[in-house]
Amino acid sequence: MRFIISNILLVLTFVSSHAQTKGVTPKPVIRGQQSVVSSIYAVVVGISDYQDPAIPDLRFADKDAEAFANYLRSDAGGNLDNDHLKVLINEQATVAQFAIALDWLMEVVKENDQVILYFSGHGDVEKKTITQPGYLLCWDAPARVYLAGGAMALPMFQDIITTLSSQNKAKVIVITDACRSGKLAGSSVGGSQITGANLAKQYANEIKILSCQPNEYSIEGEQWGGGRGAFSYNFINGLYGLADFNKDGSVSVFEIGRYLEDHVPAEVAPVSQLPMILGDKSAMLSQVDDQLLAEVTSGKSNQIVTLSPIESKGIEEQILMTLDSSTRILYQSFYTSLREKVFLQPSTKCADYYYNQLIAKKELNKLYSSMRRNFAAALQDDAQQVMNQFISGDREIFLHTKDGWRYKFKRYPSYLARAAELLGEDHIMYSTLQARRCFFEGFLIALENENPNQEAGNLALQKFNEALRWQKDLPQVYWQISKLYGYTLIQADSMEYYALKAMDLQPGWVIPYELLAGSYLWPFSMPEKAKYYLEKAATIDSSSSDIKNIWGMYYSYISDLDNAEYYYKKAIQLDSLMGGPYINLGILYVQKAQYDKAIPLFSFLIKKYPSHEWAYRNLGTVYFIQGRYSESEKLIRKSLELDSNFMETHIRLADLLFQTGRIKEAGKHYIKATQLNAFEPYTWYHLMLYYLYTGQTTLAEKTINHAINLDSTKAIHWVAAAHFNLQIGNILTADIQLEKAFSLDSMLAELYSEIAYLRIKQAHFEDAIVQSKKSLKTYPGNYMAMIYLAIATTKLNREQEGINWLEKSIQNGAMYPILMALLELESLRKLKEWNLLINKYFSGKVKD
Repeated sequence: MRFIISNILLVLTFVSSHAQTKGVTPKPVIRGQQSVVSSIYAVVVGISDYQDPAIPDLRFADKDAEAFANYLRSDAGGNLDNDHLKVLINEQATVAQFAIALDWLMEVVKENDQVILYFSGHGDVEKKTITQPGYLLCWDAPARVYLAGGAMALPMFQDIITTLSSQNKAKVIVITDACRSGKLAGSSVGGSQITGANLAKQYANEIKILSCQPNEYSIEGEQWGGGRGAFSYNFINGLYGLADFNKDGSVSVFEIGRYLEDHVPAEVAPVSQLPMILGDKSAMLSQVDDQLLAEVTSGKSNQIVTLSPIESKGIEEQILMTLDSSTRILYQSFYTSLREKVFLQPSTKCADYYYNQLIAKKELNKLYSSMRRNFAAALQDDAQQVMNQFISGDREIFLHTKDGWRYKFKRYPSYLARAAELLGEDHIMYSTLQARRCFFEGFLIALENENPNQEAGNLALQKFNEALRWQKDLPQVYWQISKLYGYTLIQADSMEYYALKAMDLQPGWVIPYELLAGSYLWPFSMPEKAKYYLEKAATIDSSSSDIKNIWGMYYSYISDLDNAEYYYKKAIQLDSLMGGPYINLGILYVQKAQYDKAIPLFSFLIKKYPSHEWAYRNLGTVYFIQGRYSESEKLIRKSLELDSNFMETHIRLADLLFQTGRIKEAGKHYIKATQLNAFEPYTWYHLMLYYLYTGQTTLAEKTINHAINLDSTKAIHWVAAAHFNLQIGNILTADIQLEKAFSLDSMLAELYSEIAYLRIKQAHFEDAIVQSKKSLKTYPGNYMAMIYLAIATTKLNREQEGINWLEKSIQNGAMYPILMALLELESLRKLKEWNLLINKYFSGKVKD
């Protein structure tokens, strides 16, 4: 019969009063002893990948061994060099090499030396001889008949321990981490329990620390150090100093026992695992190195709380052998559903259904706890990964569309609620799971309402605040609250406060700074604040494509188009998968009237991201400017189909409808845009122009007054008001309003084109030309500036130049209703070239 022992760590401590050996840091005096350590020697063995395919491989035995070897190489563990430390991992750990290493210890160890022996791998007992205490299986062990070789008998191993302890006068510490993973020959007669009980016996004055009680199973999983045993992971952290409760700079057996008892049972719950301590509790195990302890503490403080599946194959296989075939099939169906993530639906073919059937069977009672934990772990795993991805800035998660996020996240709240229910209120993960449930509920609400919306914003905020009541230190929640204040509730101070709160909890997390930089550009129009946070973000990650992209947005905002183009291209070079820099570069080319460069970019993005609405909208905009109305409409309506809540898409469709004579339908979409985002000033600007140039003067005036009352700090509102007053002849009022706009934003392209219109009204045509060209320098595609150039040059009797500017304005999207309504274009309308241009670009609009 055989059983499994994984991670048998034997620390054989030899205590004396001699000086240290060269290159090895001595241990201090063990309390109650009169001697000090002379030299330290260690053998570390870890086997996960066995030679014989019939012996089940382990998952983390080798990792646990390597972690312990690294501890021994550290200042805290003794600074062992290769002359004092032998490490045998996987195929290196043959029985011959293990025996040679043990013989080496017997040869080199002297009185007062310290010896550390660590074994991590399988253990078993022969099936035919139940009373024998078992074997340690080395890499080359056979699948059965261990007497044939490849395995070391425990009596021999114990004899070496006893000899070193008694004959060499050593203090022996045996630390055992038995994970029992996999079915071996001794499983049917309780080999695991037999060997555990034998290891717990004391033959000399050695101290023994066992990972669990003889009737329990040692648990391992991904949540401990990315893949470790729960006992080994906490044991080594304790040795580094986390177990130094009295802060005296050393860790005793009593302290490590208390630390393990505090952490292991809670972390593996609802499975039972309680480490076992035998021997002198006052003996000291390690000295604390302050720098190493600080590194361990820092790593744990930034660690996200996790829950992972556990391995308990030994007991599982023993129990399954006793079950009828229908129960085994049900059990297999349960775990198949977990692997395939079929958790709660369909109601009679999902993990939840199979779980409820299985826990009603008394013969499975020993597996209840592992089934419950593994079910809970599977339910929350995807949500946990997303939380991790938000912190790491993983591109995969940020490439999703709103529909992609909605589809991916919509099940998470019910999964997390069920996971919390399975574990119960007393479990250490209960509050975390409830907090994450509330986080994703809030996230989904906010996702549907990224336009300013007080009601929806407050509803999402309630969910985020509930998440914080469950767990107050979740940086992802503060980040989302910050975003909510930035885009939905429109409160800059609160946005900044919560973003910085997220940074306090997760130092080095660049995304909150990126959020602040982007939001201060839009919707808050505060470029200096945006620049400040961009510079802060660059100190964290100077090579981030996101940061380069926002730098491009910043330079575009301040009308430095060359620098903007440079940063967009740099962002694309750094990360060719992100769509944002492509879109922004394409928009920049539209702004510069370089449509031949914009079209390939948007076309490329449609092929690369066919479910993203922005590529369709922007290509449709270019086609609209070029007069390709049928193609434009198909693309813009496709964008609207993908996301009907984006205000800019409604404006683009309204422009197209207005241009093509569908006036009433255009008005509906202009109004819809203001309803979706009342804080975006250009929505009101477009609606005012629509009313003004369809003869609805009263509504135009009400619209612009409402916009100014809503936010009087937006320069474009005052520019729109000035345009309205210039149209109705209130030149003095318009002049005052343009001065106000200048004081708010002296770089706004529309400001200078409207000053040009004022100069035309004042008959200052030369200055009108100067102001129009200023506007075009900032915004080369501004068709209104081109219209004013056409008017001014014609007034100066430069008619051909006027016709050229008129055609250029049409080529850049000039609206037909505006061309027909502007009184100042009357002199151009009398020219034969006018009808030629109108027929060329607006076919059917002019009769012969």
